[in-house]
Amino acid sequence: MENNSTIGVIYITKNDIIQNITAVGRYNISMSFYDSDSFSKAVHESPYYVDLNQVLFAQVSLHSSDPNLL
Repeated sequence: MENNSTIGVIYITKNDIIQNITAVGRYNISMSFYDSDSFSKAVHESPYYVDLNQVLFAQVSLHSSDPNLL
C-alpha cells in the first residue's frame, strides 16, 4: 500500500438529493496484519504473501486529535 494514496467512498443516500462534497486532508493511520483472530501476534515479514481466499486479520487505527474523525 502506498504511503500517499487517494481513496474514494461510494454511498447511497436515503433521498434523491445529490450532494457533492470535496475535501482535502492528511490523516495519520497505522495498519498491521496478524496471524489469527486473537490479534496477539503481528506479522512482521515483508512482503507478506497470502493465498486467494485466505482470511486476513488486519488492524487499522486512526491517530488524530480531531474528535469528529472516527
